Amino acid sequence: MLIAATFIWGSGHPIGKLILAEITPLQLSMLSSVLGALAVAFGLVVKRRLSNLAQLRGRGLTLALLSGAIMFFLYPNLSFSALQQIPASANAILVATSTIFVAILSPIVLKEKLDIRGYVAVVVSFMGVAFVVLSTGQRSASLLGLNLLGCSLSLAGALAAASYTMIGRKAMARHDALSVTLVGSVLGGVLLAVVVQGTSGFVEIAHASLRTDALVAYWGIFSGLAYVMFYDSLKRLEATKASSFIYLSPLFAVVLSIAILGEAMTLTFVGGMALILGGIWGTQRSRSAPQSTG
Repeated sequence: MLIAATFIWGSGHPIGKLILAEITPLQLSMLSSVLGALAVAFGLVVKRRLSNLAQLRGRGLTLALLSGAIMFFLYPNLSFSALQQIPASANAILVATSTIFVAILSPIVLKEKLDIRGYVAVVVSFMGVAFVVLSTGQRSASLLGLNLLGCSLSLAGALAAASYTMIGRKAMARHDALSVTLVGSVLGGVLLAVVVQGTSGFVEIAHASLRTDALVAYWGIFSGLAYVMFYDSLKRLEATKASSFIYLSPLFAVVLSIAILGEAMTLTFVGGMALILGGIWGTQRSRSAPQSTG
């Protein structure tokens, strides 16, 4: 189930690139949040856990709404806006640095210590970010084609995802993870619908091709079901084993970007990807060591 979930999330980068040829990032964000909420609600019904929603109140509900505003409103807009400007493979790798941002912020927010290996891994990862950013210029055959705006939006999306991870962790410590996700995705969908109505409207959605409609349906529904599979898997595996699957999503995204979009890999990009994933691996080991001892 973890492999399936990470495959689905990884496929969102090349699939999103195709969808954005016809509709806007804001519209895609809205559709994915709404369809994802329906899929999560379906999962709660099937697992007979819909009653857990009633337990979300007070601080738990506030955290769920806050995390939803970040992950299902802010994050998709940043990531899809970046996807419009930079290669899907580059966006996938840069977004994966959310784990690095979690490692940086955790000592402050979650009081989780990071040892010297962790700080070295953070530095290594940001060296990789520099290479991936440079690769966006190489793909344009000139460093003048470097897309700093697109890369910045992608990294901002990674920071938003890291914020969601930390806020969501506090909410999910006492409440059902799928219930928290459902509340967040519903809020994100509603907020996005209001913004879409007040800005671009729904014209592009109404005139989208059948292929785009099918891709939107796939991404929206299956990305929601991926949350169901992901959280169900966490109950069956140790945290350290489950965390190893974090590398699959960006790798799937890169492979699918080559297969679906025909993106070419440069040495600069491959080197940057290796450094980033190596940095993520280092921070995961650094943070897991103290947890395993106590």
